[in-house]
Amino acid sequence: MDSSSRLRNILRHIKHWLVVKTAPRKNRIYTQFYRFPHQYRVLAERILPQMIEAHSRPLRILVFGCCSGAEPISLSAVLRRNFPQLEYQIEAYDIVPDVIERAQNPNYSQEEVHQGPFVTEEFVGETFDLVDGRYRVKPEILRPISFRVGDMLDPGFIASLGQADLVFAQNVLFHLPAKNARRAFANLQQLMHSDSALFVNGMDIDMRVQLTKKFELQPEDYLIEEIHNDARQDRGDGWAGAYWGRKPFSRRSREWIREHCTIYRKASV
Repeated sequence: MDSSSRLRNILRHIKHWLVVKTAPRKNRIYTQFYRFPHQYRVLAERILPQMIEAHSRPLRILVFGCCSGAEPISLSAVLRRNFPQLEYQIEAYDIVPDVIERAQNPNYSQEEVHQGPFVTEEFVGETFDLVDGRYRVKPEILRPISFRVGDMLDPGFIASLGQADLVFAQNVLFHLPAKNARRAFANLQQLMHSDSALFVNGMDIDMRVQLTKKFELQPEDYLIEEIHNDARQDRGDGWAGAYWGRKPFSRRSREWIREHCTIYRKASV
C-alpha cells in the first residue's frame, strides 16, 4: 500500500469513528433470509455438538429483533438440516407489533425470499413450499417457533424469560443509542447460563470489546474472518459513512478477535 492509499485508509477510519460517535441511531425494519452462513457453520460444527452432548433437554433459543421472521426461520431450517432429531424451541421477539403480526403469517414473495446474497435453491427447497406463487414456510420448520412482542430494554420482561442456550440479537444493537445498547447487552447476558452462546453481529466495536470483557464472555474464534466478510456482503458499502457499515477485516489491533468476533460463550464455572 503506497502512502496516499494509507492516508485515505486512515481518513476513512477517522470518518467512521466520528460517524459512530455522533450519528443519530434509528431502528430499521430490514432483514434477509440466511444472512450469516459461516455463523451457522460455527453453530453446527462447534457449539451445538457440545451442547447436545452436555444436555438431554430440548434446546431453548431466544431471538431479539426478529423483524418479519427471516432469522428464526433460517435458524430453524439450519437446525432441522444438521440435527434432524434435535428438539428445540425458538422464541422470537421484536418491539414492532406490525412485524410480529407479519411473522405470524409467514407467507413471503419471491423477492423477499431471494434477496439475501447467500440464499440457495437448496435452502429455499428445504424451507418453503411454493403455493399460488407465494413461499410458505414448511410446517416442520415453523412449528418450533413462536413470535411475540418483546423489548430487550425492559428489565421485567427480561427477568420473566429465564435463561436460554442460544441468544441472538443481530443487526439490532448498533441501531440503539449507546446508553440503550449498553443496557440491552447487560440484559442479554443475564439470559445466558454457563455454556450458553450469544450471537451479536451488528454492534459498535469499542462497545463489543468493553462489554464482552466486563461480563467475562469468551470469543468463539472459529471462522471469525469468514463471518465478518459475510456481514460485509450486506454492510460493507456503508463503511465508512454509516454507523452500521462493516469495516474491512484486519488483525492489526491487539483486540482484533473481540472486535471482529460475533459469537461469545459464557464459560462453565
